[in-house]
Amino acid sequence: MWNANKVANWFLVRHSSEMQRDEAVDENLTQMKLHKLMYYAQGVNLAVFSNRLFDEDLLAWKHGPVVRSVYDRFQGMKELDVTVDDEQLENYEEIANDSNSRMVLEAVYEQYGGFSAGQLRNMTHSEKPWIEARDSGEDSPILDDDTIEQYFKENIVEL
Repeated sequence: MWNANKVANWFLVRHSSEMQRDEAVDENLTQMKLHKLMYYAQGVNLAVFSNRLFDEDLLAWKHGPVVRSVYDRFQGMKELDVTVDDEQLENYEEIANDSNSRMVLEAVYEQYGGFSAGQLRNMTHSEKPWIEARDSGEDSPILDDDTIEQYFKENIVEL
């Protein structure tokens, strides 16, 4: 299981690489989009391997699932800097060396990376894990891993 910020770094490096390779990808990764990609990565990993990809809970906030430490790290930033530093690159390479993690993250980026942050927010708002957590009535509800796993097995991942 990875540290959530290492997974966030994987997405930052992957998106930066995509921007350099494909001139059609001309928008920086936003914080909102990063959180949604992390939600989908956690869900796919739970569905395929029955364990978490990263070590933090997903919170059901107003605009969809959020990872608290990643939110805190980028608080106040809408668009995330595309300049890749050494730590981010090391995190990317470390995760890329794990074939299962790389497979999940690449699949999620390929499937969901082309959607806007708003589209991803709307998608998560129609999905059972976020809906159930929001309906719990708690101030900062947590998306349940079992609900995520079951939902992704039934609706997202073809096993």
